[in-house]
Amino acid sequence: MEGSRRNSPGRLIGAAAALFVIASLMAAGLVFQRLAWADSHEDGGYTPSPDLPQAEISVESNDDGVTIYIAFEESSPGSSTDPSTGGPDGGSGGWSCTSHPMSIGNAMLAWFEEQAPLHPGEAPWIVWCNDEFIGIVWLPTDIEPQDIQIIVVPGVSVDPANIAAELRDQVLVPDITVGVNPDVGLVAMPAWFWIEGYDGSPINMSETLGGTTVEVEITPTNYAWSFGDGATMNTVSLGRPYPQASDIGHSYEQSSLSAGGAFPVTVEISFSVRYRVNGGAWQPLDPISRSFTAAYPVQQLQSVLTGS
Repeated sequence: MEGSRRNSPGRLIGAAAALFVIASLMAAGLVFQRLAWADSHEDGGYTPSPDLPQAEISVESNDDGVTIYIAFEESSPGSSTDPSTGGPDGGSGGWSCTSHPMSIGNAMLAWFEEQAPLHPGEAPWIVWCNDEFIGIVWLPTDIEPQDIQIIVVPGVSVDPANIAAELRDQVLVPDITVGVNPDVGLVAMPAWFWIEGYDGSPINMSETLGGTTVEVEITPTNYAWSFGDGATMNTVSLGRPYPQASDIGHSYEQSSLSAGGAFPVTVEISFSVRYRVNGGAWQPLDPISRSFTAAYPVQQLQSVLTGS
């Protein structure tokens, strides 16, 4: 009947493959332990404890069995920087890590059907450290618990201040141009200047490494103008575009012929910088500055006498 629900061949094959793998695992003597979730748990997954540092897990197989390497992003509590080795019930320093076969209930079946074809001949095992879920690894279906070794190694140290400094140095300031009116200046006549392409708003960047998110914010604090003839001006204003009268103005006393045909008009923007880690309190960082230049020609008015 049209509109009735039908199982597609692909879904039936996937379900059959999943049941085959489960049956194979049971035949190999692996007991699937019921873990801390119910079959009604809709998302069918685990969430690592926010109290634990992030970890990278890798698996290496050899003739003696399987080694699971766990690298935490920060040193474990009470441990040294030297890795130590433990068996299935061992760990490193202050960590006690274990691995157990995963229980495949109704809540995990769809996930298992999707992942199992990507890991032929392997079964999912969960990794725990200090009684907290760390991650999932895929191990050979014929592996015995006594053939699994767990090694906890020091991970990459995360220094938020260094990350913030790198972000600050890479921050992308908009492509600013110097606006001016008139297009060609005249000696002793005021010229108006302003900044185009940037409204003065704070600029933010962020980066996440493991479980550490560093945000950097730069905010303009001063605009230092140099008009190319030795005159300068410091403002906290971006100026106002024509036809408004800008509060950034300058009158030249000579033409730009002596400057090669145009005066180099430069605005240097100073930015204060601050950063925060995982949404915490803002902390100061060394300021930065960016400069932008435009060529501005200035002409001398010439008086012309004509006969009547």
